[in-house]
Amino acid sequence: MKSRKFKCGDRVRMTKELKVRMRGRCRPNHHVEPLDIGSTDDGCMKCSTNHVEEFGECIGLVEDLDSPSRPEINVRWQPSGLRYAYNPKDLELIK
Repeated sequence: MKSRKFKCGDRVRMTKELKVRMRGRCRPNHHVEPLDIGSTDDGCMKCSTNHVEEFGECIGLVEDLDSPSRPEINVRWQPSGLRYAYNPKDLELIK
């Protein structure tokens, strides 16, 4: 797949494909593996369901490159203002 080019200030959202990959086989409030004490994402080490639940329907603003040596870009999610780095191929531009 061709790498997407974004610029600072672009409005983006997660692709459907990213959300599916991040959830793994888990669904909201239903984790496939038993919960482990001290693990992340409500005990599931195999998914990022909570991240998808929190930001999956949000619109984010592209801020900058995460690092010149890595392909990720920083996205600031609205309305929370939290910032995370993503591979550009996992984001889609909102026009």
